[in-house]
Amino acid sequence: MQQHYRLNAVTQTIPPPISKFRPTSESTPQWWRDPCAIASVIVAIILTAIVIWPILNAVRAALDLDWLPSGDWALLTMRVEDVGRDTPIVGPYSRFGWNHPGPLMYWLLAVPYHLFGERPEAILAAAATLNALTVAALSAVAWRRGRLPLVALTMTATVILIHALGPAMIRDPWNPFLTLLPLALTVFLVWSVVEGDFWMWPPLAFLASFELQSHIGYLPMLAMLGVSVVVITWRRKSFNTLLPASTKQRFWVLGISIAVVIGCWLPVLLDQVVGTGNLGAITHYFFSNGDSPAGFGTAFHVAADQLRLPSAPWLGRSELTGLDGALLGSGLTALIVPILPMAGSLWLAVRMRVLAALRLQLVVIATALGGLIATARVTGPLFDWVVRWWWVIASLWWLSIVWVLWSVLYERITTQSLQRIATGLLAVGAAIVTLAATGPITSAISATPPPSPSTGIVLDGFLQQTLDALQGSGPLLVVTTGSIRGDYGDALRLQLERAGIQVVAESNMISHLGPQRSESNRTPVGTLWVVSADQITQFKADPSMTYLGGWDPLTQDQRIQFFVDQSLLQDQLIAAGRVDLAEALTNGSGGVDTEAKGLDGVDSALLDRVEALRRKGDPVAVFLRPARTF
Repeated sequence: MQQHYRLNAVTQTIPPPISKFRPTSESTPQWWRDPCAIASVIVAIILTAIVIWPILNAVRAALDLDWLPSGDWALLTMRVEDVGRDTPIVGPYSRFGWNHPGPLMYWLLAVPYHLFGERPEAILAAAATLNALTVAALSAVAWRRGRLPLVALTMTATVILIHALGPAMIRDPWNPFLTLLPLALTVFLVWSVVEGDFWMWPPLAFLASFELQSHIGYLPMLAMLGVSVVVITWRRKSFNTLLPASTKQRFWVLGISIAVVIGCWLPVLLDQVVGTGNLGAITHYFFSNGDSPAGFGTAFHVAADQLRLPSAPWLGRSELTGLDGALLGSGLTALIVPILPMAGSLWLAVRMRVLAALRLQLVVIATALGGLIATARVTGPLFDWVVRWWWVIASLWWLSIVWVLWSVLYERITTQSLQRIATGLLAVGAAIVTLAATGPITSAISATPPPSPSTGIVLDGFLQQTLDALQGSGPLLVVTTGSIRGDYGDALRLQLERAGIQVVAESNMISHLGPQRSESNRTPVGTLWVVSADQITQFKADPSMTYLGGWDPLTQDQRIQFFVDQSLLQDQLIAAGRVDLAEALTNGSGGVDTEAKGLDGVDSALLDRVEALRRKGDPVAVFLRPARTF
C-alpha cells in the first residue's frame, strides 16, 4: 500500500523499501567506475593469458612441422576429415572393438582443423586450440565464482598441470588427453550450477556430453557429479535454486539445455537405430565382458600415488610402473596425506561458514569417488594414459583445500584495504608461479617432435612412388604383415585418401575407419600389402604381387651380408636350444640382444653385429595384388 503525505502542497509517493540483496546504482557503484575492480579484471586477464600463451605457442609450432601422421593420429585425422562428407556419428575407436559413444570430439576438432588449412599438422594445432579455449572458459567460470583470488589460484593449479602434461600432450588430439582440461571445466560448471548460476546449465550439458562421448571412462565421474548436485541441493532443501524463479527465464534455461542435449545425442541415437548399433555394443561389452577389472584395491593404490604431496605425478614426478608399464600405485598409508587436509578443511569450512568453498570441495570429492570407480572398472593393463584423469582430480583436490583456506582468511580480514592487499599479494604469487611454469614449456615446444616421427622417416622412403603408381585407382584394401606395426598401414591409408584414393577397411578395422569404408560399401579393386624384413623376399617372388616401393636403412651390400649373418646366428641359437630367439630375429621381436648373451655356441661378436643392424630398423615395402576375379 502506498502512503501519501502532503509536503509543500506537493504529493509525494514513498517508494517500497529496497532489499539489501538487490544492489542498485546508489548502493553499489558500477564496477567500471572502481579502479580496484578494473585492476582486478586486468590482472585476471593477464594471468589467464600467461597460462594460455604456451598452448597458443604449441599451435604455432605444430603448424611449422612437416609431419606424416601414423597410428591413432592418422586415424583421428581421417575421421576429422570425414566431417562434412561422411560425417562420423560415433566416437573414437576403442581397443575392445567398439567406439566411444559420440562424435563431438571429431566435430569440434574439425572446425580449427579446417581453419588451419586441413594439413596433417593442423590436427595437433586444433587440439591445442581446444585446450586454449578450455583454459579461457575455466578462468571465466573461476572469475564468476571467486573473482581475482579464485582466478589466481585456478590458473596456478592449471599451469602446474600443463607443465606436467608437457608440450606434446597439450597439443595431442588423442581422446585420453584431449578430455583432461575439459574435466576441470566440467567440475567448475557443476559447482557453478550448485551455487545457483542457472545459465551454466547449457554449457554444462554440452561439456558433459563431450566428455562422455569422447571417453566412456568418464561415465562414473560424470554420474557422481550428478549425484553431488542432487545431494547438495537436497541438503539445502531448495531445488528451486538450480533454476531461475522467473517462469520466462526458466523456460529459456530448460529449453536451451534440452536442445543442447538433443543436438549432442541425436547422432548417437541415430547410429543405434539405423547405423552400427554402437551403444548396444558398449552395453553388451560392459555387462558380458569376462575380463576381470582392476578392482577397488588397485584403484585405491593408484589414488594414493596420484593425490599425495609433494611427490605427485601431476607435479612432475614419474609414475611408478611395473615391467609391463602398468601403474603400481603407492601404499594405502599415502592416502593419509591428501585425506587429512581435505577432512580438516571441510571442518574449517563448516565452522567458519564458508559454504560456497565447502560445496566446491564436495563436488571435487564426488569427482574423486567417480575416478575411483572408473579406475576400478578398467580392464586390461592399467597404463598411465588410461587413468590420466587423476592428474586433473589431484590438482582440483588441492585447489579446493587452498580455496577454503583463502576464503576463511578473507573472511577474517576486517577492512577492505587489507583484503585488497591480500588479493594483490596472491595475484603476485600466482604471476610468479605461472611465469616460472610456462617458461620451460614455451622454450621446449619448438624442439618437441610430433608423435611417432620415426614412422614418417620410413614412409618418406616409399610414399610418393606408391601414390604415383596408384594415381586414379581405388578403392584399395590395405593390409600390414610381418614385423612392422600397424602404424604404417594407418599412415598409408590417410595419405591414400588425401590423394583421392579410397581405402577399404578390413572387418576388424571398421570401428577405426568408419562403416562407410567397409567392404559392404566399397568393393576393393586390389590389396595393398605393407610388409617388412624377410617377407619382402617372399612377396617379390610371388608373381601376383607388384612391387611399388620400399625403404631400407641398409645399403644393398649391407643387407646381403646381414642375411648371411642372420642365418648363421639363427643356426647357433637353434643349436643352443633357443628356437624362440631364432624366430625373433625374423619376426621383429625383442630380447635377442640380452637373452642370447653368454649362450654356449653363440658367437658374441656375430650377435652384436646382427643386433646393431637390427636396431636400425627392418626394411619396409609395399606390394599391390589386384582383386581376384571368379
